[in-house]
Amino acid sequence: MAYEEKTDWLPDDPINEDDVNRWEKGIKDAHTDLAAHKNDMNNPHNTTKAQIGLGNVDDVQQASKIEFNNHDNDSTRHITSTERTNWNAKETTAGAQKKADAAEKNAKAYTDQHRNDTNNPHSVTKDQIGLGKVTNDKQATKSEFDAHINDQIRHISDSERTKWNGAQLTKLTSDRGKRIKIPDGTDILTLPTGFYYALGKALLNNPIEGDSAWYNYDVIEGEEGRKSIVAYQSWGVTMWIGMVHTNGEFRGWKQVATTDLLDSANNDLKSHVNNKTVHITADERSEWNGSQLFKITADNGTQRINLTSGSFYESLKDIGSVSFYGTNAVTDNPSATSLRGMQLVGQPGIGIGYAVDVSGNAWWFYYNANQTAINWFPIESANAAQMRIEKAVSDAKEYTDSNFSNEKLMVLPIASGIEDARIAGTEYPFGITLMKIYDDNQTGYPLGYGLIKNEKWNNARFTQYFYGNADSRNGKNYLTGTWIRHWWLESGWTPWEKISGFAHANIGTTGRQTLKKAEQNKILYNRVIIDSHGAFDISNNRFIAPNDGMYLIGGGAYVETIATYTNLELQVFRNGSFYKSVQQFRNSDGQNTDSRDLTISCGGVTVPLKKGDYVELYIYCGYSGDVTRYIGDKNGQYNYFDIAEIGGKVY
Repeated sequence: MAYEEKTDWLPDDPINEDDVNRWEKGIKDAHTDLAAHKNDMNNPHNTTKAQIGLGNVDDVQQASKIEFNNHDNDSTRHITSTERTNWNAKETTAGAQKKADAAEKNAKAYTDQHRNDTNNPHSVTKDQIGLGKVTNDKQATKSEFDAHINDQIRHISDSERTKWNGAQLTKLTSDRGKRIKIPDGTDILTLPTGFYYALGKALLNNPIEGDSAWYNYDVIEGEEGRKSIVAYQSWGVTMWIGMVHTNGEFRGWKQVATTDLLDSANNDLKSHVNNKTVHITADERSEWNGSQLFKITADNGTQRINLTSGSFYESLKDIGSVSFYGTNAVTDNPSATSLRGMQLVGQPGIGIGYAVDVSGNAWWFYYNANQTAINWFPIESANAAQMRIEKAVSDAKEYTDSNFSNEKLMVLPIASGIEDARIAGTEYPFGITLMKIYDDNQTGYPLGYGLIKNEKWNNARFTQYFYGNADSRNGKNYLTGTWIRHWWLESGWTPWEKISGFAHANIGTTGRQTLKKAEQNKILYNRVIIDSHGAFDISNNRFIAPNDGMYLIGGGAYVETIATYTNLELQVFRNGSFYKSVQQFRNSDGQNTDSRDLTISCGGVTVPLKKGDYVELYIYCGYSGDVTRYIGDKNGQYNYFDIAEIGGKVY
C-alpha cells in the first residue's frame, strides 16, 4: 500500500514497530520513485525551449557548419554587386506602378467592352451548353403549354382510347353509312366483308348472268377462305345465298323461296295433280300390270326365234327379251349342239342371257353395242362350284399357313429391323411389330441390348416401347427396365421415359471415420445393404446412375462431438462438385451438454442424373477447440445413404 504520513505526533507518543516499518516503506518508495524519475528521459518536468533560451528556434533539422559554408560559397544562387547594380537600374516602383495603372485601365476598358458584347464573342455553340438536340424553333410559353395540356377537345381520355380500340376496324359501309357501289367487272366472289350494290349484268358470278336489275350484296368473310354472300334483286324482291367454302371453293347460288314462289309452285302442283291426260287411273294401272308387255315366245308359246344360220350376235343385238333355239350353224355358239336359252336386254344394244345345250352344259353371255361378238362364260354346276370353292379354301389355308403366323406377322427379321433409334417413325411398318437391339447399340435406345415393340396406327400415331433384356450377370442389373417414347409427325420423337425397373440402393458404413476440421469430408459409405442394379461403388463411396433419370437422395450421419461450438452441414455432391446443401446443425458452446453426440440427416433431395453420373454425400465439420470429431461406428439407423430412382426423365 502507498506510504501514509503521520503529522500529529506528540512529545510522549510511543514509537512502535508499525511506525518504523511505515518509515522504511516510505524511504523505499521514495528511492524507487527517484530512480524512476532519474531514468525518465521523456522530459518529466515538461521543460520548454523558451526555458532553455531557444524560444526562437523552429523544431526543424539544422544545417551543419560544412553545409552552411558550402551554401555561402555557392555563386550560382547568390548575386554579385555588379548584378545588384544592374538590376537596380531597371524600372522603378513608381514607373512600374504607372505602367501597371495604365495596363489596369486598358484591361478594365477591354473587359467592360467584352462584357457588354452580347453577340456571342466566344462563338459558344448549343452543344457546348448542353442543348445540342434543341432546334432553332419558337418555343411555347408555359401558359400556352398549360392551356394545351388542359384542352379536353384535342386530347382523348383513357375510356375513349379503350372504346375506339375496341371498335370495328373494317369499314362495312361508306362514310355516310350507305352501301358501297361495286366497280363494273368486279367478281362478286372476291368481295371482302361489307355491304354493296351494283347492276347485276355489270358483275361476274351474279346469280342471274346479264340481269339488268339492281342488286344488293351482303358479304361476311370467315377463316381459311370461307365466306357467305347474300344477293338481293331489288325489283323482283328475290334473294339468293352463295357459299365460298374452304380455300375459295364456290358452292354455287341457292335461291331462297319466298311466299309468292311457294304459292306459284303449289298452284302448279295442284294443276298437275288434276291433269287426267298425263296420269293414269288405278284401274288402268292394274290392267296394264297384268298384260304381256313384250312377246318372248311365238303366239303359240314355242320359241320365238329359230336361229339356224348366221351370226348369233347379229340376230340378237337389236331385239328385246326373247327365247331362242339354234344349231351348230350359229357362228358364236360356244357348243357344238343346238342351244336353248333366253336373252334379257336392259336397253337397246346391251344385254345378257343364258343358254343350255342338249348335253346340259350351261353358259351365260354378255354383249353391248360396241362389241362385234358375244362373250360367253361357263356356268358351274352346284357340285363343281362347291369343289372349286373347297379347293380355293384349301389353297388359301395352305398359303396362309406357309407364309403367315403370329411370329411372321409381328417379328421383324434382323435384315428388316431398325437398329438406329434416330430413324423417323414414318420408316416403320404399320401394326404391331417386334425387333431386337444388340451389340451394345449406342444410337439412342435406352440400353445397348433389349427388345423393341412398335405400335403404329399411322404415320402420326406411333408408340414405341423398349424392354431391357434383364441381364443381371455379375450381380448388376445393367439391362433392366422398360421405356416408352412417342412419334409425332410434326415434331418427331419424344424423349425416352422410363416406366418400370427403377434402381434403388441402401448403403451403410463400417468402422469409425475421422472428420477433418473446417473441411468438406466425403462420408465413407462402404456397407451395401440393398443395391438393385449393383450401381454403388464401395471403393469410391459413390452411387453411379445405371441410366438417365431423376433420383431421390437421402442420408444420415452420427457425429461424435463434445460440448463446444459445432457446425455440421450435410451436402450432396454430383460428379465431384457441390450440388445441394441438404441439412445443417449448428450449436453454441456448451449447448449440447445433455448428449455430446449429434445426428444429422436429410429426408430427400431430387437429383437429375445422366447415365454414368455419380452422387456422393459429404459433411462439413467446423468446431472450436482441438478435440477431433468422428463419424461414429453406428448401424444403418444413423449412418445411411439411400437412393431411389423416381422417374425416367432428366428434368
